[in-house]
Amino acid sequence: MPVKHIEIAQIMPCIADSAKIRVIAKADCELGDVLPYLDRVIPTALYSERGGFLTYKRGLSIITLHASGEIAMTQIRDRAEAAKILDEIKAKINDTWARREEIDLSEVKERIQLGPLDLYTYLPKTNCGECGEKTCMAFAMKVLNEGKKLSDCTVLAEDKYRGARDTLVSLLESAGYEV
Repeated sequence: MPVKHIEIAQIMPCIADSAKIRVIAKADCELGDVLPYLDRVIPTALYSERGGFLTYKRGLSIITLHASGEIAMTQIRDRAEAAKILDEIKAKINDTWARREEIDLSEVKERIQLGPLDLYTYLPKTNCGECGEKTCMAFAMKVLNEGKKLSDCTVLAEDKYRGARDTLVSLLESAGYEV
């Protein structure tokens, strides 16, 4: 299952910082089998088995690896930085896969505690009210109190927020919420 190549498929402007880019890349193989192991070796990783993706932060960047082999990255400086990070990801995947026999998946990973700011960070911050709340912060609090679902935020459903949406799903699932 080693990854031989990861190709950049698309480069777009970053939503969070107009001076940076978003990158969509594709590995030459599916990644579903390695994601649970990566979840254990990347301390900040959030893994959604049901969603088929793993997301983590690398500095300001959010990186999401999908079981299909797609890799999304936000807040990247330029193509050269993207290529460097993708090389690091390829090495991490291959090293983790080679050491998978040493990685214990039997213990449940400790669930994280979430506050409204944790969710708000990844929301669109438009305060549009389409979800029925006056602000995105109020929406984040309702989601944590299970009075709202992420799907109530129609703006978050837009394709350009896919990485943020995936991260929110992982965060909520990791904290034990039904998404």
